[in-house]
Amino acid sequence: MTEALETNARSVAGMTKAVRWSDFETDMKLAMLLVADGMMNMLGHSPRAVHAAETFLGIKFPEGFNGGFIIYEASEMWGRADPEAFMASLKIDDTHLHRCVARSYRLLTELRPLSDVEVQDERDEAVDWVRYFLSAIPTDSYGAGDDYSGLVFDRSRPLPRLCNLADAYLSLVEFVQRAVGSGAGWGESSDMIVFTADDLALLADVDVRSVRNAMGPSGAKPIRSFRALPGDTDEDRAYADPVDAIEWLSGRRGFVCGRLDAGWIDRNVGATGSLKALCALAGMMFWLNGSTTEKMAETLGWDHARTRDWTRGVGVDAASAFEVATAAGLDAHAFSNRIHQLLSKED
Repeated sequence: MTEALETNARSVAGMTKAVRWSDFETDMKLAMLLVADGMMNMLGHSPRAVHAAETFLGIKFPEGFNGGFIIYEASEMWGRADPEAFMASLKIDDTHLHRCVARSYRLLTELRPLSDVEVQDERDEAVDWVRYFLSAIPTDSYGAGDDYSGLVFDRSRPLPRLCNLADAYLSLVEFVQRAVGSGAGWGESSDMIVFTADDLALLADVDVRSVRNAMGPSGAKPIRSFRALPGDTDEDRAYADPVDAIEWLSGRRGFVCGRLDAGWIDRNVGATGSLKALCALAGMMFWLNGSTTEKMAETLGWDHARTRDWTRGVGVDAASAFEVATAAGLDAHAFSNRIHQLLSKED
């Protein structure tokens, strides 16, 4: 398992570049030591408590250990001669924690086509479980005097980063999936998946300040933003328009995602009831497959403003739809016919 996970090189927002799989295993083991401490202290230092902690950790404590803080003993006493050997002795491969973290990690490193990601399953069976496990970790080691709060709350640490990045990535995938086969109301605020500046910073692998500099409510900046509540002045509650956000992500070197498959869109073009969704999907064929609006404009021989407007459903007609679909690698006849039908309905 460890070797297979360590070999992935291409991942969402450089997950494997920034954090090795072995770093995840180390933090999972620290988490389990802390939980074992909490369990022992709840039970009281007794043979029952020792047996429960040994079973939980899958190890046998050294002879003579009748209580105390396991995390302290592990770092200061048992692991003194060879700390790495002690940590390696903790067996976590068969735990639910390990399975959920590994599945979340694979989501971000074994990049499947966006149409193949089962968003709700990934949330229910992996990411939300990891977040739940984090909530159960005692971050104060009490008697040991060390602060382990970063294990849970430091957004750069492996497990919190994994949760937050996987959440953001699944939101992106869900937005794309909702666009394909969407109804006429697609794009209304009540039906939109939106992103925070923190989400986009994780997906782009940039500092959050770079994202905030690109966001604004007037439309003068690349990403249109809006507040969660009228009159809200908290920056952290400013949300990004998702189409703008995906277009902006496409220009960031750190952004990587699974492929958007043309065949998937072609198969569902007749069932897509939103003109704006189809226009945005044509743009996404560039943005999510390693290209940009600039490249799309160059391919079409259009200027940037016209190209960007078209992906928002402005200046659309069947003839231009044929051109756009051809450039995007879509079935041009089916795509332009559907655009024509939807324009006719609007008239």
